[in-house]
Parts: sequence; structure tokens; C-alpha cells
Amino acid sequence: MTDTQPETPLIGSNAPDARARLLAHFNHDYEKHPTLWDDLYKQDFIPWDKGFSNPALADTLSDRTDILGSPMHSLGRRKRALVPGCGKGYDVLLLASFGYDAFGLEVSERALEACKETVQKASDTRPTNSEHGKGSFNFVSGDFFKDGWVEKAGAANDGFDLIYDYTVCLEERRRSLLA
Repeated sequence: MTDTQPETPLIGSNAPDARARLLAHFNHDYEKHPTLWDDLYKQDFIPWDKGFSNPALADTLSDRTDILGSPMHSLGRRKRALVPGCGKGYDVLLLASFGYDAFGLEVSERALEACKETVQKASDTRPTNSEHGKGSFNFVSGDFFKDGWVEKAGAANDGFDLIYDYTVCLEERRRSLLA
């Protein structure tokens, strides 16, 4: 990829303090986690946010098309991609720029507001996949483990062709629910 990206550490120079704060912050019942995520965004305490999409995803989309294939189905319909816990939406916009109809799912209302800001800042970017053009993007509010968001995303019948998440942030006993 030709974009230059700033060298930003994942959590920063106070990594142990940040990790301890996050562990303490989420040491509550899962039902409280949506509010807790929103609190972090309101406090602007998002040490995992690097300010750009995942370079590994960008490299895969641009240089390793053999892994994910075309963003188009054989009948011409775009493939649908989901990014659960999309944060500020960088990866959603990247997938859309490569031709996917991309959906960002986020439980934090403040993070969804940040997605709108990310879209405004990126509004002048051109499609990265000139063969297929730009896909669409949409941000949906909801909890991945509850079905209400599925209809909002228009996925009740067609589902998703690709689900991308590299930052699974769940207590270990809930991780099996992702499958």
C-alpha cells in the first residue's frame, strides 16, 4: 500500500497502566459492557485506536487477493462484510473502498458518532479497487450477541460473506459464542 501511516504504539508508553485500567473497567457483568465501552469513548480513553485501518487488512486486500477473492459475487452483487466492534470505522471504510458493501457494528453510541467524523475526514478518498469501484458502508448500533442489529443491517436473509475482527475483546468464557 502506498499510504504512509504514523508510527503509533498500540497502547502507548504507559501500556501496563492502560491494560490495568481496561481490566478494572470491564471487571463487571457483561450486560454492563455496552455502557462501559461508551464511557471509554466519552473519556477519549481509546488506547487501541491507532488512527487508521489495520495494515494487515490493507495489505491483504491490495496484495493478497487470493485470500479473500473478489469483492463481487459471480452474479454481479457485491459481497457483504461485517466489522463487529468497528470503533471509529477505519476498517469498514477500507473494505468499502475495495468494493465490499461494508457494515460496522458498534455497541458504543459515542463510537458511532466518531464513525461519522471518520467518514467526513475520508470523504475525498477514491476507490482503491478501480476494477470494481467503491462499495457502500453503513454503521449499525447493536450488540453482536443479540439479534436486533441483524435486521437493521439488512442481513436477516443474506447474512455476510466476510466477518472481520482482529481485536476480539471478550472475557474468555464468551469467546466461543463468536463461532
